[in-house]
Amino acid sequence: MYSSYPDNQLISLLQRDDIAAFNAIYDRYSKMLFLFICSKLDTTEMSKDVLQEIFISLWEKRQTLVLKESLKSYLYQAARHKIIDIYRKNTTYRKYLLQLIEHFDEQPHSIAETVDNKAKTQELFEAINHLPEKMKEIFMLSRFEHLTVEQISNHLGLSQQTVKNQITKALKILRSNYAQH
Repeated sequence: MYSSYPDNQLISLLQRDDIAAFNAIYDRYSKMLFLFICSKLDTTEMSKDVLQEIFISLWEKRQTLVLKESLKSYLYQAARHKIIDIYRKNTTYRKYLLQLIEHFDEQPHSIAETVDNKAKTQELFEAINHLPEKMKEIFMLSRFEHLTVEQISNHLGLSQQTVKNQITKALKILRSNYAQH
């Protein structure tokens, strides 16, 4: 029904909570946007997540949405920002992992201890890497960037209790993993 409507009319309808207008926008832009995101990211799953986040954000901001450019430009810009955030998180994650490895390399007392430390570091890295994405992000901000619960809460738009719970759960998972090895 709305497929022939211009973008500005769809946005106007979207601002009035029109789900059909949202669906028309999704149908019009999701495939192109998905291909763009896939060309920039490693995995299809991550690309699907980014696409979903973009359209969730569009729906959540629908009533206050003011476009300075076209809807297409807005969506592609949102995708660029999400992709940059992912690159930034991955770079930060690698940087702190290297610092952790270097820390173990600075204090070896014997070859056996060095090998053991590197193995433990690798196990820790893998355990952190297997945490759920949001939990991993919160844990890294807490432990590697030394942000307070309040700072993490503000940065991610989560409640302080949620941040505390996620850190506690991450520590339990990592301790459990360490106990197994």
